[in-house]
Amino acid sequence: MRLIEWAEGKIQKLSIWDFAVVKIALIIFGVVIGAHMHEFVKEYLGYFVGVFIALYAILIYRVLLKR
Repeated sequence: MRLIEWAEGKIQKLSIWDFAVVKIALIIFGVVIGAHMHEFVKEYLGYFVGVFIALYAILIYRVLLKR
């Protein structure tokens, strides 16, 4: 479990601006991937949105609510 402890230590040292950079980078990555597979994404958009909402809810629970 040393990897998890190491990662937690690194994450605790990040600022809000670091998280903003990570989020912006991931959004841009998603836009680029979506641009290359636009027909595929349009066809299964509902599934993508559903998976995104489920994963984001898990993330919010783990970060904000779980102690």
